[in-house]
Order: sequence, then structure tokens, then C-alpha cells
Amino acid sequence: MGLTLPRERAVGGRFGAYGGRYVPETLVAALDELARLYDTARDDPGFWEEFGALLRDYVGRPTPLTEAPRFSERIGARVLLKREDLNHTGAHKINNTIGQALLARRMGKRRIIAETGAGQHGVATATVCARFGLECVVYMGAVDVRRQALNVYRMRLLGATVVPVHSGTRTLKDATNEALRDWVTNVPTTHYIIGSVVGPDPYPRMVRDFQSVIGREARAQMLESVGRLPRLAPYRFQ
Repeated sequence: MGLTLPRERAVGGRFGAYGGRYVPETLVAALDELARLYDTARDDPGFWEEFGALLRDYVGRPTPLTEAPRFSERIGARVLLKREDLNHTGAHKINNTIGQALLARRMGKRRIIAETGAGQHGVATATVCARFGLECVVYMGAVDVRRQALNVYRMRLLGATVVPVHSGTRTLKDATNEALRDWVTNVPTTHYIIGSVVGPDPYPRMVRDFQSVIGREARAQMLESVGRLPRLAPYRFQ
């Protein structure tokens, strides 16, 4: 599966009033390197061919578009669900982690770190690290470690080191802070896989592009099954 993306670039890492970089000086060179490499990979058909093959053969894409007749009847509108829960690992998170793992491999970085709250991004990161033979460290607030024990078990089963964070509120915000501290210390060997459209450039662009497979599939499936695009396409992205 190839992927053709628009040639637009976020000017200075910004999307209008949003975006940019507000990071420690020690991370600027690492982010510049990542941005250069991603811009090169973004224009490389071979990169997207490998990405698409992994989505198809490893993740199990395309995910189906499933009609929800009883829910449709209840709310008075025809509802179709894009079933990202049927991906390998049970969520959309793996679309992004596979793409970033491919970039880490191109940079020659063998150690991956991530933050996670509910654990889905941590599981997806641990899964791709196991697939590519990369060391994986996942930071998770101590409160979330207790609440999401099953996902902690899954991450450790996949070979990841899960580090409980006991500072602050002991939740996702604090896990993110610890992951950033790790990255500052280990930039030459480590890539930080951020799980959402947040963080310094180029992360929002990367996550947007890797997750665009969902909308591209849904658009084609709607045209094939319904004959037109939906009037409304709500999406809960975390």
C-alpha cells in the first residue's frame, strides 16, 4: 500500500497560531535531525511502501467500516463505525508507533522511550519494539500503573521496562516529564515516540501523517458502501 501525501510543510513547525518548539536547548539538535529525516522519508515512496506493508500484514489493515443499526435507530441517524479496535493491539495507536519505529531504525537508534496513561500507547510501542528488536522503556504514572495493571502486564510480557513515576500527580503529565528527562540524557541512542498530535515539531506532523490512514480508508469505504461521504465524522483521538 503506497501513500501519497501533500507537499505542504508546517512553516517553522507551525500551523497558523499553533505548533512550534518550546524545548530544552539540548533537544534542538535531535529535533532538527528528526525533522530532516522525516522530511526525506515523507518524500520516499519506499518508506511508505514498507509502512503500508506492515499496516496490512502486521496490524491487519484496512479495518472495517461497520454499520451500527440499533444505535442508528436510537439516535435517528445512520451511524457507521471505523473499527480501529480490531487492529493488532486493539487501538489506533500502532499506526503511529510503526511509522516512528521505522524512522528510529533509519536514524540507527536502538532504544525507544514512550509515555503512557491508559496504557494503549505503551502497549503499541512495546509491540513494535518487540517486532524490530529495539529496547523499550515506558514511563507511566504510579496511579495509572495501579489502575491499568493488565496493560502493564502486556507491556512487560512484550519485553518493555515499565517505569512507575511517583512525582507530582503520578499520572500522564508526570510520566511525560520523566520521559523528556530521559531523552535529554540519552539523545544519541534514544528516540522518543510521542503518541498523540502534541509536542514539538516535527511530532504533530508525523503523527498526523501516520494516522491519516484511518481517514483515507474510511473515505474510500464510505464511497464504496454508501455512495457518498458522511455529513459528520466525529473522532475521539487521544
